[in-house]
Amino acid sequence: MTSAALPVLRTPRLMLRPLEMTDADALVEGVGNYDVSRWLAVVPYPYARVDAETFISRVQDRGMLVWAVCDADGLQGVCGVDEELGYWLARPIWRKGYAFEAARAVVAHWFGDPRRGDLESGYFNDNERSGELLRALGFQTTGQSRRHAKSLSQTVDATDMVLTRSRWEERERFEIKTPRLAIRPMKMSDAPDLSAMIVPEIARNFSSLGNSLSIAEAETVIRDYAFRGFSEFDLGIEKDGALIGTIGFGKTPLSINYLIGKEHWGQGIMTEALSVFLPELFERFPVTRIAAYHFEDNPASGAVLRKMGFEETGRGTRLSKARLEPAPIITYALTRDRLRVPA
Repeated sequence: MTSAALPVLRTPRLMLRPLEMTDADALVEGVGNYDVSRWLAVVPYPYARVDAETFISRVQDRGMLVWAVCDADGLQGVCGVDEELGYWLARPIWRKGYAFEAARAVVAHWFGDPRRGDLESGYFNDNERSGELLRALGFQTTGQSRRHAKSLSQTVDATDMVLTRSRWEERERFEIKTPRLAIRPMKMSDAPDLSAMIVPEIARNFSSLGNSLSIAEAETVIRDYAFRGFSEFDLGIEKDGALIGTIGFGKTPLSINYLIGKEHWGQGIMTEALSVFLPELFERFPVTRIAAYHFEDNPASGAVLRKMGFEETGRGTRLSKARLEPAPIITYALTRDRLRVPA
């Protein structure tokens, strides 16, 4: 494969494109920061323009699976596979979730070719954030090793990891079961059940729902909020073969949302669903905090959130298409260490 044949990969916020020689200055500025290069095995420090040009030439000449990671402001890092999955991002855009988004796109491309086998990676033991990201992608530890860090001019302890094809494919399905429920991707055939669930008593607890939802509108929701590996998705809650609710993970802020058909209220359904959904979110995404809210006149939702370990973070008001005017809300947050799973 030549560099010209390398496909452009797109995620909700990023474009991953082939590297060009005009990227040399951006590479020097990004990986030339010691906070970045110190975590990379083969990158020297200081990092000069000749190093960037040599790297770009090698990628292009060998047709390597290596992409420039770009947002609206331009190149922000590099991600690809050269014997194993590797990546770096410029220091100013850390903690935006770009690394997970870019790495996931590359991993999906890797496993998109049925001829490719398992994918290896690893991280320096002092770089636990990278370890969290790899585990969120599904990588599992295979052992410990010693790796030479070129920028540090020394050998350091490292964790070796692998992501098998079978594990990747299993996690792509995002299906969880409890004694009574199946939490799974919604299908177009769920649209009539989803439409029937949206009545005024439910809609008024959501900002984006009107007093009703047509079958066509339900189909749009199912299509637009299908799970694609990132946040901002809704899954169906199934009981006895029928769709009885939905549960989802928002994007900004990273928050949960859920609803249950009126006839299933008071049966502990949402507690049961959240008890498996929340741990799965912390495993699948490199997040340490999940938000939620409810309208003040919906105290039952607050009781469920507190049962799971959510703590109140504030109060405010919010609009709802099913209400005549803004209404008071209570906001919550859950950290990984506060998660409680009821017995």
